Amino acid sequence: MFSQETILTEKINSTKIQAEEFLGFDNQQNFYTTKDNVLFKNNTQNHFEYKNVSLGKITRVDFQNPLQIVVFYNDFNTAILLDNQLNETKKINFNHLSEPVNIGAIALSSQNKLWFFDTITSKIGLYDLTKDTFYWISTSLENPIKYYHSNYTNFYWLDTKNKLYSISIYGTIKAHTELPNFDNIQLINDEIAIYSYENQLYYYKIKTNTNLKIKIAENFATNFFFADGILAIFTQNEITNYKIILP
Repeated sequence: MFSQETILTEKINSTKIQAEEFLGFDNQQNFYTTKDNVLFKNNTQNHFEYKNVSLGKITRVDFQNPLQIVVFYNDFNTAILLDNQLNETKKINFNHLSEPVNIGAIALSSQNKLWFFDTITSKIGLYDLTKDTFYWISTSLENPIKYYHSNYTNFYWLDTKNKLYSISIYGTIKAHTELPNFDNIQLINDEIAIYSYENQLYYYKIKTNTNLKIKIAENFATNFFFADGILAIFTQNEITNYKIILP
């Protein structure tokens, strides 16, 4: 059973945008969106965009480092690295490796490497961007990855049974806990997750199984993003930023 309270929010501002999907904002307050399969990066002064029609639909964008953005195209099993102005700096076709892998998850790691999960072997590996080589850091996972999140030193994932795990760059795997059912989720770290379920947002404390309902003005969020205490809600071509007031 989960205890449940309510978290209040304080509206900060809102911004009109033309987008199909709001991806979030980075540590320099640039916000990222996609529309018609084009990636956009905007702030109050600059506007950048990246388009690569030949690679199909954008599957995932990792912008935790605004100077080295990773864009993944699942249709062609290919990752593109971009600089801070969305200029292409590197292209990796994982079909052309010495041992082909099929990418089910990919994200930026430390020391100029990429985390990746291979659906063929069900293993997690690290790809060296300097040497263009890779190595495995896990054995085959018991269940497929349903959702993932990472920082430079740890890769977190929820499997198809909603069980949370993490692995370090040295290959140390930790099993954490089972999370509630969700429609959409953002794992902040191994202690906090924010998720939506049946048109309601929740702030979930993982270690104590505490489920806090987030009160916002919008009845339904197309998607959301949380960082540095700010919850951004995207709905009807508008981003609304809230400050979360923890009890």
